[in-house]
Amino acid sequence: MAAEVGDCREVNSLAAEGCHVARQGWLTRWLSLSIVVALSTLVFAESIKDKNDASVLDPLQWAVVDSLRYPERTTPQELLEAAIRAASVEALEPTLEFLEKFDDAFAAEPDKEETLAALGTYFQTPELSRFQRFLKRTAPPEQVDAVVFLVNGLRAAAQLKRTDSNRLKKASIDLQSDDIFMRQTAANTLMEGGTYALPMLVDLLMDTGSDHKQNSLSKSEFRSRKLTEEIIGQLGERGVRALVAWLGSDDFKRFPGIIDALNILVDSGCLPAGRTTNPNASAELDVASVLFAPAFISELGDSTRVAAMRLLVKIEQQGLTDFGSEPLTKDVACRMLTTKLDELLTPHGVPSTDSLTDGPTSNTSPQPTVEQYLWVTDTERPEIRYLPPNACRSLRAGHIARDLSGLGCAHPDTVRLVLLAQSEALLVFQKSPSSALNTLPIEVITGALRGPEGFSTKRTADVLDDALNRSIPLAAAVAIRAIRESGKNTALSSPTIRSPLVRALAFPSTLVQFEASQTLAVISPQLPFSGSSRLLDRLLYFANSSGVDEALIVHPNPDTAEFLKSSISQYGFVPSSVSSGRLCVQKARQSPDLQLIILSARLPDLSAPEVVELLQQESLGKQLPILVMLDPLDDNKACGRRTRLVLRLHDVENALLTDRLDSQFFPTLKSTAEGEEVIPPRFPETLTRITGPQAIDAGWRQEQRTKRLQRASIALTILGQLGNSGWDIRRAFPVAYHGLKHSQTFDPAMRLLTNMPSPAAQRSLFDLAWAPDVDKSIRKKAVDSLGTSLELHGILLTNSTLRIINDMYNEADHGDVSSIGRDLVALFQPPKK
Repeated sequence: MAAEVGDCREVNSLAAEGCHVARQGWLTRWLSLSIVVALSTLVFAESIKDKNDASVLDPLQWAVVDSLRYPERTTPQELLEAAIRAASVEALEPTLEFLEKFDDAFAAEPDKEETLAALGTYFQTPELSRFQRFLKRTAPPEQVDAVVFLVNGLRAAAQLKRTDSNRLKKASIDLQSDDIFMRQTAANTLMEGGTYALPMLVDLLMDTGSDHKQNSLSKSEFRSRKLTEEIIGQLGERGVRALVAWLGSDDFKRFPGIIDALNILVDSGCLPAGRTTNPNASAELDVASVLFAPAFISELGDSTRVAAMRLLVKIEQQGLTDFGSEPLTKDVACRMLTTKLDELLTPHGVPSTDSLTDGPTSNTSPQPTVEQYLWVTDTERPEIRYLPPNACRSLRAGHIARDLSGLGCAHPDTVRLVLLAQSEALLVFQKSPSSALNTLPIEVITGALRGPEGFSTKRTADVLDDALNRSIPLAAAVAIRAIRESGKNTALSSPTIRSPLVRALAFPSTLVQFEASQTLAVISPQLPFSGSSRLLDRLLYFANSSGVDEALIVHPNPDTAEFLKSSISQYGFVPSSVSSGRLCVQKARQSPDLQLIILSARLPDLSAPEVVELLQQESLGKQLPILVMLDPLDDNKACGRRTRLVLRLHDVENALLTDRLDSQFFPTLKSTAEGEEVIPPRFPETLTRITGPQAIDAGWRQEQRTKRLQRASIALTILGQLGNSGWDIRRAFPVAYHGLKHSQTFDPAMRLLTNMPSPAAQRSLFDLAWAPDVDKSIRKKAVDSLGTSLELHGILLTNSTLRIINDMYNEADHGDVSSIGRDLVALFQPPKK
């Protein structure tokens, strides 16, 4: 059944690679219905047939090779089979000879797509894998790559043929034929299609009625139904998962047939979690959970309700679920579904990864994913997709939430869980959740949080509180945004609403912290309130971005710190260094641009594990990746430092123990039989292990830098607004002055300095206006801002600055002052009467 899982990702990579390799030998470019697989290779080694080469093969090998050469093989299938069998006895030259002949035979085929599909169906995966392993050991790399392209092309073409909808539909028609051979061929075709044949099989079940109405069937209908049941029974656990996902779609008219197919699989004992369904498996959807809504929603029709109720009763009688010794009613269904949704919306409800998916770009590492069936509207069938664990959990929770809404379950706890699941679903499938949150219409956001009585800010605050408790940051961000939008028109000063927002300021998510900061500034602009100082701290933190990727080196030895700084800078980081663990924690509190900490295993004040623990306790919005660098002496067994660090950091996800050898950061040479081989530095791999595959994706890193600058601009604007509302924002002077250095934060930083009753703020505006080398538009902004500051706060400048202005005034009387001086002097002259 594994063959049916064919993934388009593999095909896409083939098409991309094939564009770069020109055909020079035994492979020919070919096109299929939905993919392009380009197969090519360099010229294989010339076939050598003299007696000197014959001596490299033993008699057994030659016996096998001779049996493959005579009688002569001419078709692509025969020649590829000969190459595989020659490889099985490790005869390299005959293998290459047969592959060269295969190229010629394949090039002569009129329908290359059909030929490749037939080859992919004929050869089994294990023998193709052994074939590749042999060539990887013995053949040149370019030849190995060409064979990999070929094998992947065979598999992709065979998968496309097996899952072709038109082919499967024709087989479902032939299954009803009176010709026994046609029926057998059709049955084989449908079994090869696996779960992709389910729509055709379900339609056959519906055409022949449910299993309790078989007495009225004709002989032909009875025969085709029995064949359909046998094929469905062979689908096993995958069939159950596909049908469960199908019940989460809006294909309501086929629900009776879907439930009928589930009934067949229940009878065959093929439920997930072994041979029985485990209703307490938090991360899985059991069959009973997805049958409650079809059993009690009247709009789905009597046939659906009867089939679902009958299957639920059967499942309980077989001991596969437990209704608590109560009659199965709608209230019982609501209670059991609420319990199931409550389990899904916990950390235990996040499924474990079982697959690796190629990264978004060619230079990123594969990402851990979960294999999940989805109902695909375009193809009208359930298909396998590979999702991140949180997205998979959200999909399953959304299924249960939809069923609870359809049943009309109105208990407050149920409504809160449904709104929580709907909120997370808004962002979980978005490539950039923060960008999507800013672009989603407010009607969509509040609609996801609309209960039976409509949208309620208080209920939304409860959803936020629950999202924080359950560590679901995307749902928390949606709820915060909804509260902010509803609070723009009405004052929301209730502690019930403000309390979870203040809690969100310490939640380990940058998105949640920033949304909470904006919302609190909107709904509670007046002082004082509990958490106002925390709000100011978070705004200052976000406003302090420079739009770079900072790395902090923590090492007591200045020479080693300089070596690490120069080493890390070549990977796009802007390094700085401190000499102690306490200074490291202080630095981490100040800069949102800090993306990596390289921590010495030996520090003068704190141990490395203590620094890691302190950083985890800081509410920074994210867990900073930490590389704990061992010194050479730490590897000494007598020292034991490495062993102690391994034990103490074993359960810390964001800390990794590594070394600072030259091979970590720079290429090295390795002597081999063919000469010297250049070994790339290990640091990119180390960085990937601690921060994820996106850490080496330049595009992703640039996107994150841009987002940090955008947040800094918004935070500076909010600080200026709070200053107008009476907040003491003088602490913001360093970040406002820093914001003048970047075009994206220049204007909000200028406004913040204007609103700040501080001598330093006025002096910075004066210095900018007085600077001779700035652009005229910037100088005009500075002069205007300085004038506004003087009107708002009076003259706060120091005596030294006032003497400069006095000199300008005296020069103006003699006509010697520049245009810059005249503009500034005009600000301090009294108005003319």
